[in-house]
Amino acid sequence: MSIRLTGRHIEISPQLKNYIRKKMAKLERYAVHIVDSELILYPENNSAWAEGILHLKHDKISTRVKAETFKKAVHDLTDKLVRQMERFEGKHRAKDKHRRSPKTGEREATG
Repeated sequence: MSIRLTGRHIEISPQLKNYIRKKMAKLERYAVHIVDSELILYPENNSAWAEGILHLKHDKISTRVKAETFKKAVHDLTDKLVRQMERFEGKHRAKDKHRRSPKTGEREATG
């Protein structure tokens, strides 16, 4: 899974880059669905903002988090993205299960 890091009005330090890669590794178990990911960090009104965008095969998940520090913002953002991916995965499994199960009223052909 590729991660594009963008810092708006800030320089992302190597330590923060390593921390981001470590935290985004939580999303590797959903790599089947994730095509690309973006992480944008920017300061606004003495707060640190982190915005994450996951590009999926036929969908997109995005979220924003505000925190005191960029490290805390990245931590909260990855947790939020993991929860959203779990919800997406659950809906995806439910659709597949519904598609695979025989519909009521249909009988298997014997013969």
